[in-house]
Amino acid sequence: MNIIDRLISSLDWLTKPAVTLPESEHPQAKLLAWILLFVLLFSTATLFSVLIFNPNHDPQRGQYVMLISGLVALFLLMYGLNRTGHYNLSAKLLVSCAALTPWASLSFDPSIFQGDFVPLTYATFSILLSSILLPTYITIVLAIFQFAGLTLVLSLSPAVPSFNWFSFLAFVFLTSVFSILANSIIQNNIKRIDSQAHQLALNEVRLREQSIRDYLTSLFNRRYMEETLEREIQRATRKQVSLGIIILDVDHFKRINDTLGHAAGDIVLRELGIFLFGQVRQADIACRYGGDEFVLVLPDASRDATKERAEHLRDGVKNLNLPVTITISLGVATFPNDGTTGETVLKSADTALYQAKRDGGNRAIVAD
Repeated sequence: MNIIDRLISSLDWLTKPAVTLPESEHPQAKLLAWILLFVLLFSTATLFSVLIFNPNHDPQRGQYVMLISGLVALFLLMYGLNRTGHYNLSAKLLVSCAALTPWASLSFDPSIFQGDFVPLTYATFSILLSSILLPTYITIVLAIFQFAGLTLVLSLSPAVPSFNWFSFLAFVFLTSVFSILANSIIQNNIKRIDSQAHQLALNEVRLREQSIRDYLTSLFNRRYMEETLEREIQRATRKQVSLGIIILDVDHFKRINDTLGHAAGDIVLRELGIFLFGQVRQADIACRYGGDEFVLVLPDASRDATKERAEHLRDGVKNLNLPVTITISLGVATFPNDGTTGETVLKSADTALYQAKRDGGNRAIVAD
């Protein structure tokens, strides 16, 4: 890594918040960090300039040193607040300091009333900062107070007749108006970006759900089940616990499609999916394996518990509100008794399911 890359990396670290922030605040916090770093450097340079170029006997020298030193300390505090996630507080403190500092100079610089209005032009700096960092209504209120304060100072100054006060106030007024307009545009853009980011996040969640859910039953699909089953097998191996598998299908489902139509068959599958979803625990996985076959993965379930769950499901489907009475056949297997991998346990459960079908259906068979 060369020197430039190291410098960029260091600057990125200095401006990056030390805590996790909402997406909408992260860019603003980084911008505020850049502003604070700049004003810290500027204030420090100004402090050295006052110490070097102002005569030691100048009474204003000590006052300016105290004022600028206090500002440097405040800027450091704001930088720390912003780094630790308190963006709003830091931004409001910065704007408040920028708004009050020009007026603080009135207390120890009487030349301002004699016509040296240059220090008061810094009052517009707070309006500009507010337009970048804070909501529009704060910028409007701040602009009104700053403009009113400048008007009051000019009305009290004996140097007004010899000073182009109209141009000065026009400059402040136009700066305020443009800042408010820019602030309104920035805030609207931020809201639109936040709305778009939120919508993108929702779309991502929706697409993720669609990629792992079966469209008809809203249960997990086969791909998700197979991926998750391997993770559950690994977890069960680490914890040295068993894991139950139930494969089930609807007895004589083809007859339902042939006699009542595929729409009726879809109703059966959808209602069966709703039933299965209501019967599983939060840690369980219920999926549509394909056609009228469903798979349930039951973490931490013993062979007896899995068999009991299968019998409970077999009895429960008789009470479903369907256009036709259905029965189901179930195959039960457990890890590691009936296989050491997800594939082998599924195969054992599938073999047990076919045994249940050959025995006439409407029964649960445990893998041998």
